[in-house]
Amino acid sequence: MSIDCGRTIQDVFRSRESNTPLFSFWTHFPDDDLDPGRLAEATVRLQKEFNLDFVKTAPNGMYAVEDYGLEIDFSEVFSGGVARVASTPFETVEDWAKLPSLDIFSGALERELRSLRQVRASLPDVPVIFTIFSPMTIAAKLSRGRIHQHIVNGRDPTLIHAALGRIADTASRYAAAAIDAGADGIFFAHQDTGPNLLSHDDFSAYVAPYDHEALAGAWRGSLNILHLHGESIRFRELLDYPVQAINWHSWETLPTITAGMLASRKCIVGGIDRRSVTANDIAAIEQQILSVFEATQGLSEVIFTPSCTIRAGFRPETLHAIRAIVKEKLPQRLQSRQSDVVTPPQVTQSGPTGPLASAAAT
Repeated sequence: MSIDCGRTIQDVFRSRESNTPLFSFWTHFPDDDLDPGRLAEATVRLQKEFNLDFVKTAPNGMYAVEDYGLEIDFSEVFSGGVARVASTPFETVEDWAKLPSLDIFSGALERELRSLRQVRASLPDVPVIFTIFSPMTIAAKLSRGRIHQHIVNGRDPTLIHAALGRIADTASRYAAAAIDAGADGIFFAHQDTGPNLLSHDDFSAYVAPYDHEALAGAWRGSLNILHLHGESIRFRELLDYPVQAINWHSWETLPTITAGMLASRKCIVGGIDRRSVTANDIAAIEQQILSVFEATQGLSEVIFTPSCTIRAGFRPETLHAIRAIVKEKLPQRLQSRQSDVVTPPQVTQSGPTGPLASAAAT
């Protein structure tokens, strides 16, 4: 998918400041993310406090599987932990035959759409990107990771393909519903691209085709972002995904931002090491931003964000400092560079006159 990043940025962010680099980040709201109204209010507060150039919705990490009949334990979330699947009806290969197609306008899926509509109404001029998990990531959550071994074992591949097809269909319909509800695009969160999980052939057979089916529902999105999660990712194999932008754990795994930009020819969302944000290492973050800015000038567009979610409980002053680097120091640096460019004086060259001069000038 060939992307004109400059045109994409111009179209999506026309209502934002056009003369400064773009910045955003996202976090979770563990006290609010099971209630659509409170989640929307928390999302809007975050945008208003930091004047983010786009908002990524931040549902709880299990929202996509809540409606499948799992027992989910949220007890550790409020003390800084994560939600866990306590029990699931999808333990064996045979269990995939029981997987239903979901009604996207009921249960947890409708809850997140209600929250999205409220965010859209509150932030009419801010691009909003809606989080959707990849089919394999959803299958891994449903089975507590067993789906990978089910595939490797090679038993009943027809059952697995049918289940992934139903998940992809739900994700595709859900992506379309999110666009209808006001999202400018989707954040396609992929936690299962690691080569340690599946072979190249299995990835090609069981992952990529269903990703494309899911992403087809977001074709009207003007800024669809592919997020490759983790320290061990496939990258080259996903370059043909129909998205406008890519985000991955840069500074933790290859490729570098510059290499990823050149390989993908897509907009880059990233450039900031999330670990440095957690450590409140502003000096390191400034160096990261400046180095990415210098390395990518003239190549494509970078929307500066951390490489992944910033943990709840972050220090606001750290994020304000990052925003100032992007919005104030980078423009100053660019202006200083432009002023240092010396225009060479024009030299009038004397030469022959008469008919030969006319001939020499042609």
